[in-house]
Amino acid sequence: MRRRQFVTALGATGLLGATGAVGAESAGGNGRRGSDIENVIVLIGDGMGFDPIEVTSVVHGDLSLQSMTGVGYTRTNSRSGEVTDSAAAGTALATGHKAFNGQVSVRGDEDYEDPTPLVTQLELAQAQGKATGLVSTTRITHATPAVYASHVPDRDMEAAIAQQYVESDVDVLMGGGRREFDDALLDRARNAGYEVLFDESDLEAASGDRLLGLFDDSHITYTLDRDESIPSLPAMTAAAVDRLEGGDDGFFLMVEGGRIDHAEHGNDIQTTVAETKEFDAVVDWALEYAEGRDDTLVVVASDHETGGLATGNDYGSPIDAEAIRNARASNAAIAESIEGGKPVRETVEAHVDVDLTDEDVARIEDVVGADDPYALSNELGAVVSDHLGVSWASNVHTGPAQTVMAAGADVDPFNGWIHHTDLSVTVTALLLFGRLPDVSENEREAWEQKVVKNGPKGRRDAALALEYVGPVTDDVTKALDRDGNGVVDYGDVLSILEGDSPSPSAKASHRREAPYSAHDV
Repeated sequence: MRRRQFVTALGATGLLGATGAVGAESAGGNGRRGSDIENVIVLIGDGMGFDPIEVTSVVHGDLSLQSMTGVGYTRTNSRSGEVTDSAAAGTALATGHKAFNGQVSVRGDEDYEDPTPLVTQLELAQAQGKATGLVSTTRITHATPAVYASHVPDRDMEAAIAQQYVESDVDVLMGGGRREFDDALLDRARNAGYEVLFDESDLEAASGDRLLGLFDDSHITYTLDRDESIPSLPAMTAAAVDRLEGGDDGFFLMVEGGRIDHAEHGNDIQTTVAETKEFDAVVDWALEYAEGRDDTLVVVASDHETGGLATGNDYGSPIDAEAIRNARASNAAIAESIEGGKPVRETVEAHVDVDLTDEDVARIEDVVGADDPYALSNELGAVVSDHLGVSWASNVHTGPAQTVMAAGADVDPFNGWIHHTDLSVTVTALLLFGRLPDVSENEREAWEQKVVKNGPKGRRDAALALEYVGPVTDDVTKALDRDGNGVVDYGDVLSILEGDSPSPSAKASHRREAPYSAHDV
């Protein structure tokens, strides 16, 4: 479906619906009232395709996300091809633009070192005065959270992402990634007003409105392996909302169940299920928070699928739900014990209720000490998954469409196949305007001619400009590109909405290039 067809359809039904119909024209004749949505909670299960949801429901019963009725399907392909990575998928979700794999909220050729920053939904929410937050079980500098509040050409530039966070004015940042923040940067964060937290007790005692929680050196330890010093994803989410909802203009919050993807890379079924279950607990919390409110939109999505998990490896009921449910460690933790000298059979069977064959043990022993740091955990994944009744296609990402679910006032399903970029524009439209005006082709042609001749200005022009988010390709998009940087992005939409006010992309660029350029770090 073309962007124009898709976004225009919002005036009638909408992928996510809207909290109210298009408002009446303002006294000036060129505006419409804003959206009734004050709060947006975006929940991303990284790598969480159809089958992880299904297998988790086999093990634990129906999930909260399966109760949601505003369901659609999003394609995930990036500018690199049919298989995206989290950076490109996240950029599409955060900005409405496709990117090459590895790029973080920028537009430019592949491997170009100085691409154009793209204004994100979070930055747009900031420009509206909303409180903002990012929460993840990955390093907070990892790709998915990074796309909402930083701009770099390569996702591996995590030191630069950390520095940009400190200057980003995001109110709440919580996840792992302590290693990316040296003492000098932590001092800068404190000087910027952040209360820096390192464990569960710090979070419980936190009194500030602006939080930087770094609860693990790298990624947050898997649910199956972590101790009580690390807060859970639901606890981090609740603490974030507690801070964010104190403002007068609502909030924007993205929460990522980031380690679903990591477990899938290792074909670790028990950990995939445990991480998906924890993510679903966040969905449950968010749905309860939004229930009965007419000002909150909850969007649940996956950025891509990882591993090609199959629900079952035989006919009938092959999945050993009890063994998966009762697993006591991730394959990564089991592999670490084996590499430390523990015997294979005893170590595996002590943590997962399987009976290894002599052939299984030999397969695992063959990769102990291999040069590939993931060889042992991957082999454990293959062996253990076979005993637990599931199969995998690969240890990398795959390219199928993903589910998107939504809840909130008047949310409607959309029975079509769209792209992450369209989902992004939809959420942004609801955030700014509510339902969009339904415009005939004749009206559109006249509008385009007017925009090219006189330039865009006001609410109606801004709403219609969302359909053209992307690179400048013709006279219409050239007219909509208010800051002249070669793209139509959310900064241009806001600039049109507010008349001649400075574009937030210019503000963001100025903020991040002083005292350094993000691309030079």
